[in-house]
Amino acid sequence: MFSFAESVEFRASIAQLYFVILVPVFAVMVGIVGILQMNSIGGRFTSMEARFTSMEGRFMSAEGRFASLEANMNVRLTSREARFDTLTGKVVKIDNRRTRVEAILDRH
Repeated sequence: MFSFAESVEFRASIAQLYFVILVPVFAVMVGIVGILQMNSIGGRFTSMEARFTSMEGRFMSAEGRFASLEANMNVRLTSREARFDTLTGKVVKIDNRRTRVEAILDRH
């Protein structure tokens, strides 16, 4: 039979054995969980980067559309200005003719 002193010593050595085995296993498990968590976070950042790249493409597309719209509006405004200049020129010609006709009528 074992005495009390031997059983305490035996229990202490079992506890030490568990401690020696479980601490490194726990450390490895925590490391693995940390790595998995970091990979998950990295995956989320990669996903967000892809989303931002997609948004950047959409903004570039919208920018192209606005540039096209601006060019179209510039062409239209230039056309309107040319027509307005033509109309103004015709009004000036009509005014000159009217002035000449008035001058002729005033002489008679």
